[in-house]
Amino acid sequence: MSERHSAVGLAATGLGGGFFSGLTGVGGGAIMVPLMTGVLRMRQHTAHGTSLVVIIFAAAASALVYQVRDGVNWGLVGVLLPASLVGAYVGARLVQFLPAMRLRQVFGAFVFAVGLRLLLVQSVDAIFDVHGASEALLGGGIGLIGGLVAGALGVGGGAIFVPALVILLGTDQHEAQGVSLCVIVGAAITGALTHARHGSVDTAAAKWIAPLAVPAGMGGALVASWLDGDVLQRIFAVVLVLVGVQMFATATLNLRRDRAALAAEGAAA
Repeated sequence: MSERHSAVGLAATGLGGGFFSGLTGVGGGAIMVPLMTGVLRMRQHTAHGTSLVVIIFAAAASALVYQVRDGVNWGLVGVLLPASLVGAYVGARLVQFLPAMRLRQVFGAFVFAVGLRLLLVQSVDAIFDVHGASEALLGGGIGLIGGLVAGALGVGGGAIFVPALVILLGTDQHEAQGVSLCVIVGAAITGALTHARHGSVDTAAAKWIAPLAVPAGMGGALVASWLDGDVLQRIFAVVLVLVGVQMFATATLNLRRDRAALAAEGAAA
């Protein structure tokens, strides 16, 4: 076991992140990154990179369950995946030079808004009725933005993929989550490799977290397959709202602490 991390912290990160990944199709980073920075005391950038490594295995295991239970729309996967790989690479590169907390704050506000929209609107009809090249272009845009988020914040990108597929294209909730998990695997691999090249991956912790995240992810995916699509969408919306609030609040608190520390240093000088 990693000497720097507690068994309880590693277990909570793997089990919680994995189950969340399978249940909602969003990768699990929104659970793992806060646990890694809080309980495991990782640096923010290291938590992002390590989370992406774990997400590769958790998302793949969860996607397998979706494929067996309901099937996966591989046509949509093919549309989203190439752009998500580009986005994940760019996001993982950019975050090395940008304030992670500011990005986290903006993303938290966005996730909250999307979750609230899904929660308050009783039925979600597709905003766009597109097919063929137009659908591929819109899907590519969804993949690119989700990939950017995945690479930058270490959250898989499903918080973009799933609501975008449901709201913009009218995809069924179960189908959207299965597609999201498949795309997330590719985006997470690209983002994790880029983070690893910058030294922002804790491989010792990942070796303990990933084996726990895999069965937890499969369990979460099984629970999702038993739930009605509307019920699952409500759960997903509530999760997005809570995650959005948590991400925005913690980022804002950390930004205030940083400003206070800088002010104290200036006063001392």
